[in-house]
Amino acid sequence: CVGFSSLSYSVGEADGNISIPVYLASVAGLSGTATIEVDPSSTAVMGTDFTVGSLELSFSASQPIVNIEVNVTNNDVFTGDKTVIFNIVSSTVDIAEESSVTLKITDDEHPLKALFNTYAGTSTSYWGGDYDMVITIEKDDTDNSKVWISNMCAYFASYGYVAPDYNFYYGIVNEDMTEIAIPVGQAVGYGSVALSGFDGPNPDEADQIEGG
Repeated sequence: CVGFSSLSYSVGEADGNISIPVYLASVAGLSGTATIEVDPSSTAVMGTDFTVGSLELSFSASQPIVNIEVNVTNNDVFTGDKTVIFNIVSSTVDIAEESSVTLKITDDEHPLKALFNTYAGTSTSYWGGDYDMVITIEKDDTDNSKVWISNMCAYFASYGYVAPDYNFYYGIVNEDMTEIAIPVGQAVGYGSVALSGFDGPNPDEADQIEGG
């Protein structure tokens, strides 16, 4: 049968192209063909956001893997991430259950892209001891002023409580990109522990922020 080995792929605009493999699995070493179509629910437009090579694929015993070659358009306009869905719609052999694949094309003109990175440093615990910090800031898929911050609490990260299942928080960036406001009360992911803040640098003298 013919199908995809993975259900999703991702490519950046600046990457230029990506190859999506399609497999013909056959113990007997069959030959066959398959026709691929772009699903109409795709948000990426063929000819504008991407182009493809042939969508008529031919397989043989010596070539059981054939790629869909996708060339991505790198424009200078922020349109947000888009997806294209490829479906196997017909084949001379059986079609596998994995007959559809989604390709995410990530936009590289995001207004906050200067913030998106991984940062390293050291955190000193209130109770003593230093912890290595590795914090990642990344975009939100629906809000262009919102970012997600991974592993901001180095203490929990040192015990394996790491993003995205734990230790994962959102913040809102101001217009000047000089401040990220991170709401308190966000769950760490360990028991009932939540993110807290104080209105001064010394928690022994400051008041805890109840909200905001």
